[in-house]
Formats: sequence, C-alpha cells, structure tokens
Amino acid sequence: MNFSNYYKLTGWIVAVFICLFTYAALSKLFGFRMFEFTLCSSPLINPFSSILAWALPAIELITAILLFLPSTRLAGLYLSFALMVLFTGYIGYMLLYSAHLPCSCGGILRRLSWKEHLILNCSLTVLAAIGTVLEIKRIRSLQLVIHI
Repeated sequence: MNFSNYYKLTGWIVAVFICLFTYAALSKLFGFRMFEFTLCSSPLINPFSSILAWALPAIELITAILLFLPSTRLAGLYLSFALMVLFTGYIGYMLLYSAHLPCSCGGILRRLSWKEHLILNCSLTVLAAIGTVLEIKRIRSLQLVIHI
C-alpha cells in the first residue's frame, strides 16, 4: 500500500471514531441524569460512577479532537484503541459475572442487546488497531519520503 492509500483508509477509520465518540459523548451529556443513574446501578463501576459520569464524555470528546487534528491523530488512535479495549472488557465482564445488566449507552446504541454491543465493540477494537497500525505506517512512509 502506498502513502495515499494509507492516508485514505486511515481517514475513513478516523472519521468513524470521530463520529462514534462525538455521538456517544453528546448523548451522555444530553441525557446526563439518566447516564449517571445507570452508572450508579452498575455493580462494577458504582464506586466511581460520579467521576466516570463526567470523565467518560470528556475523554470521548478529547479523543475525537485528537483524531481530528493531523498532528495528534496517532495519539487519538491509541486512545481510541484503549477506550475500545476498556469498553469491550467491561461488557465482557458484565455478561460473564453480572445478573443485572444496566446499559449506560446513549441514543441508538442503547437499542443493542449486550451481546450485540459486545460484537460491535470487538469489531471497533479491531478497527482501532488497524487504524493505529496504518497511521504508524503512513507516518513512517512520510518520514522515509522526507529523508530521501
């Protein structure tokens, strides 16, 4: 794959995550009371629910901004991958060990079952990993061109 193809494919992946994280953060903020209540009812994260209610949307918006700016795109992709691993791990844990499954997702994501959400998150985790690898290759290709 050449530099142009890395850039195009990474751009599409980045666009997916910008939309995803912006949508997720805004839906949490617009439905903040419900989001906070749902976090409180989660047995795993209840002790941290008041902090997470503000931190998660903030981190999602910061990630979207990092992805949007070309100079911080790689950091945004690393953060996207980390967030997806955490979200996927949380869903997996809840499916395995919790009888009560409160969903703190907003908007259309709330309509997914927990198993569907796990499949979506696994797919997005793989997509974030691919985007990170492609961005690293794009940066290396660019550095090679500059050094020649």
